[in-house]
Amino acid sequence: MYAFQKLPQLVDKRGKLVHKGEYAKRKNGVDSIATRCWHHSLTKLLAGGSRIESFADFHVNTNGWPEIAYALIIDPKHKIDGKAAIYYCIDISVAIMLVTVTLLV
Repeated sequence: MYAFQKLPQLVDKRGKLVHKGEYAKRKNGVDSIATRCWHHSLTKLLAGGSRIESFADFHVNTNGWPEIAYALIIDPKHKIDGKAAIYYCIDISVAIMLVTVTLLV
């Protein structure tokens, strides 16, 4: 178990979002990750794509990817115990992008 999995504001969405297959496991797991990418999106709160389910649907059904590309999505507009919600979307050892920060305005 990773330390972040113990955070009270973590919501485990692994296996609960739309997917068609999965990304291949890395040969050496997390140790083979040489670069980490932080991705920011600025989404209007009332826009149709402002939910993690919409991100997953777009990645799978529009881009043709097997799953959402993000391991973690930080959503500062949704609070759990007074802190920004963190959604754990796919296993960190297979993620394309490790973290996206979604700012809903």
